[in-house]
Amino acid sequence: MSHITIFSASIGSGHNEASKALKKQLETKGHSVTIVDTFYAIHPLLHKVFFVLYLSMIKRAPNLWGRLYKYGADYSWFLIMDKLGGFFCDKLYSIISEQNTNIMVSTHPFVTAFLSNLKKKHCLHIPLYTVITDLDLHPGYIRPEIDAYFTGAPNYEVFAKEYNVPCAKFHFTGIPIKTVPDPLLSRYQVRERLGLVPNEKTVLLTGGGLGLGKYVEIIKSLEGLNSPVQLVCMTGVNKKITRKVKSIVSKHRIHVLEFTDHFIDYLRASDVILSKAGGLTMSEALACETPILVYKPVPGHEENNATILTEMGTAIKADKLSDIIVLLERLLFDHSFYKSLVQNAKKTKTPHAASHIANVITSMPCSRVMHMEGLHPPHLRKP
Repeated sequence: MSHITIFSASIGSGHNEASKALKKQLETKGHSVTIVDTFYAIHPLLHKVFFVLYLSMIKRAPNLWGRLYKYGADYSWFLIMDKLGGFFCDKLYSIISEQNTNIMVSTHPFVTAFLSNLKKKHCLHIPLYTVITDLDLHPGYIRPEIDAYFTGAPNYEVFAKEYNVPCAKFHFTGIPIKTVPDPLLSRYQVRERLGLVPNEKTVLLTGGGLGLGKYVEIIKSLEGLNSPVQLVCMTGVNKKITRKVKSIVSKHRIHVLEFTDHFIDYLRASDVILSKAGGLTMSEALACETPILVYKPVPGHEENNATILTEMGTAIKADKLSDIIVLLERLLFDHSFYKSLVQNAKKTKTPHAASHIANVITSMPCSRVMHMEGLHPPHLRKP
């Protein structure tokens, strides 16, 4: 039996949620699977530094993050992560040795850089697969040590050619997500099961697991809607914004929910999701066939996600606060327009991505060899 270690990072919730979805599917195929919160496993202080830096940049200097992301394609600044990873090779090696790991999967690009460095430094023959949790592709993902890429990016073939990566290394699977509620159930029925008012138009407002977003200003702007709606506000782990939203007096019915394992159920229950454009949330929205209204995506990867979604006809984007009312009115009350977004989501969704990835990993030649020979780090052969 293979032991697979999935290396994630709890910077935001998307990477961990993708890891959990993939773990479940791999275990159904008989594999032993462990998820490692990589930065924290190396050292809790490293995790704190990465988390605080990322969160501070996203909240206080998002445009700087966007520029770094954009110019990274030209100037390869991201290779600093390979240098940094060199300091952690021994710790990562001890992790895979202790777990008898013979397949490595990464769900975070910085972690992928660390593991690529580990393979190179220790001449490891362990397969390394990376799961890309955005719809956008960036050259920062590319490392010669990676055996396969799993992506939901529709332009992966163009990307592979542009950056001289064998196209066979890319597998168009989608982003791994949890199982979607029964698609035959109406939104009315799902709302009823969740204790929501079943016959009210329902809008899900979220800022990801970290609860990032302009909740208060968005809710106040929604007072301009012609008809009251039911707002489901997912505030994640953001206690401060939870308190603020609960104090709002509105003509709309507002349900405030903190971090929940049933997010996808509420997404399936909603007529529209109003959100930034995190890759996992967007993939879940497509799987639930829930039209997307994007507002204030994080510059860089999320902006590119939003562009891809709008080009696919599954989302629309509000460039300024006043646009939200106009676009939301159209989504909720223009039946023909709404149906077109639902139909486009139906064509592009990949609800079984986790199972697809698990099948590919199981069938990969290098994975089968590891499984049959029982190769583990202490017994790896030097080239």
